[in-house]
Amino acid sequence: MKKAAFLISLIFISIFGTAQTNQKKLALVIGNAQYKFANPLKNSVNDARAIASSLRSLGFEVMEYEDITQPRMKQAINNFGEKLKDYDLGLFYYAGHGIQSKGINYIVPIEAELKNEEEIEYDCVAADRVLTFMDAASTKINLIILDACRNNPFARGWQRSAGGGGLAMMDAPKGSLIAYATSPGRTAADGEGSNGLYTSALLKFLRSPNLTIEQVFKQVRNEVSNKSGGSQIPWETTSLTGDDFYLGKSGSGSGNPIVASTTNDEVEKSSPSRSQVNKSVKVTEQDKTQAEIFYSQGKVSYDASKDDKAIQDFTKALQLNPLYAEAYYWRGNSYYNLKTYAKAIEDYDNSIELNPKFADVYYWRGNAHYSVRQDDKALADYNTAITLKPDYAEAHYWKGRTHYELYQGDKAIECYNKALRLKPDYTDAIFWRGQSYYDLKKYEEAIADYTSCVALKRDHSEAYYWRANSYFSLKKYDEAIIDFNVCIAMKPDYADAFFYRGKVKYNQEKNTEALADFKKAAELKENYAEAYYWQGVVNYVLKNYDQTISLCSTALEINSRHSDAFYYRALSKYMKEQYDEAILDFDKSLEITPYAEAYYWRGNSKYALQNYAEAISDFTMAIQTVENQSYLADYYYYRANSYYSLKMYPHAQKDFSKTVELKPDYADGWYYRACSYLYDGKSDLALSDLNKAIQLDPDNTKYTTFKANNFK
Repeated sequence: MKKAAFLISLIFISIFGTAQTNQKKLALVIGNAQYKFANPLKNSVNDARAIASSLRSLGFEVMEYEDITQPRMKQAINNFGEKLKDYDLGLFYYAGHGIQSKGINYIVPIEAELKNEEEIEYDCVAADRVLTFMDAASTKINLIILDACRNNPFARGWQRSAGGGGLAMMDAPKGSLIAYATSPGRTAADGEGSNGLYTSALLKFLRSPNLTIEQVFKQVRNEVSNKSGGSQIPWETTSLTGDDFYLGKSGSGSGNPIVASTTNDEVEKSSPSRSQVNKSVKVTEQDKTQAEIFYSQGKVSYDASKDDKAIQDFTKALQLNPLYAEAYYWRGNSYYNLKTYAKAIEDYDNSIELNPKFADVYYWRGNAHYSVRQDDKALADYNTAITLKPDYAEAHYWKGRTHYELYQGDKAIECYNKALRLKPDYTDAIFWRGQSYYDLKKYEEAIADYTSCVALKRDHSEAYYWRANSYFSLKKYDEAIIDFNVCIAMKPDYADAFFYRGKVKYNQEKNTEALADFKKAAELKENYAEAYYWQGVVNYVLKNYDQTISLCSTALEINSRHSDAFYYRALSKYMKEQYDEAILDFDKSLEITPYAEAYYWRGNSKYALQNYAEAISDFTMAIQTVENQSYLADYYYYRANSYYSLKMYPHAQKDFSKTVELKPDYADGWYYRACSYLYDGKSDLALSDLNKAIQLDPDNTKYTTFKANNFK
């Protein structure tokens, strides 16, 4: 089966002064294979594991994930971006399903269902998210490798496809290199072995000590091209500057990094055997007393939210009494507050070693594991906390949150139910149970929970927002509007609430009100391309074509590859009879996302310019790529008219026949087939069709006049 080759390597290179062998290097590696609503992948997790191993051998500290959901993926990228600030070189590798929409490339999490293209932006993760964090970290070198190009597994069920496979072309910014597993928009064969073809080649050359980055990808291109018999040719665009960079020169390691860890290996390095306590140490009574003083001072600092000071106090207590379990626990809590999770986990380990029956330590260590997406360890700790303290509502709740992150909605609900039996007014548990129901598309149950949530906490804006979205999903538009109104009253700067209220109003055909909401969303959220685009759509419906052109142009200034913005700007120019300009915009829309309606309207533009031959080509493409069959009659009709204009009457007759077959009440279809029959010398057939047209539209003087003039 063909797989779209959405493998990009985006490498930012800058001139740097320190020796490459001394640089601190951090990598985030993600592999997704077990998709819930898409074809599972054979190679992606194996590819990710192999890349992670190779990077470790090159001295990278690696944060590694497999089969993760959108929230976990976003959190992993956030953690990576935050941690990257202390490193010289950053690398991101992803293997799994990928998709492009409106010129933006997206990573697909395992739970994404994507019933239509509009869901991509909200249910997937934009590749640009990684670039943003890398840019903010100001690292000297950043590399992104996305082995995420498979065919679009969701397109078959869409009215319009975001593209059958491949990626949108990306321009390489200064000092960068973008490498595709095959030329943009093309597909590549899946690997026959444990690794994909492209990644197998990348693994072969990645550690080569005498190859620059550019040479690595040249060797990879040669290898893949040869092994695929030329059917897959990797592609690069580059604007690298500065010194040559040899990734293979890094050697075998870079020391023992301190990690705000997101991988099991990293935490184990920071806390070998889960504890570093020497229980054989002897502590005098005087030291115990002095330690208690510092411990008490640490609690005062902790309660005052002075975590750095608290850590100093607890550390002094532990220097005097290394067997002080409570001091380890509270110092761990201080590290936790500072989001220094590896050190927090180390302290919790030591506290548990000294006092294994203290439920709170397991609970907070579980929270630390949860924060760095070590979900198996988090679940184990929550289970232990619950065993020690069965009425621990918070442990049940966070166990539920962990299952939620693992896209285990039913298990999450079970945990929330237990928490709520212990603590019936637990607002967070009610809200997140609602989120689990929402994700399971059990909207009525979700609404019930959001309703309970706002009854307990009247200012819970998110509960109103998500209840509104639940009503929207059920097409209960009036109820959705009421909740969006309440949410906006609480959070007047909530851009997304305005935006989605606008979409509800658009569905209600309240175009003026929808327009006001989209405008407000754009005012509140900088560079909100979708808000400008939807203003353009509404103005198009209102026939304000100049406004549509202006607003879609603004959307395109923000996102230069927004295919739908090009499309609606083109439609508006068509309506203004600016056919040449319309064609240019249809060209750009089709370059990004080929789909039937754009071909059809470009064909109409060419037809209006009497360029019938090219119009026929576009109408043919529309017919071949149509998703919504209700449009097909129009496509045949206008191709027939193009043939008719060229006096190719037999071809016109075939297409008019297809038109009236698909749409028997299409009077013009019968009329123009009558004309083509008449000019082809088939007067009997012409008269029959003409009578049918008149029967369908007896008040049409064009039909009756034609009959009077040609049939006496």
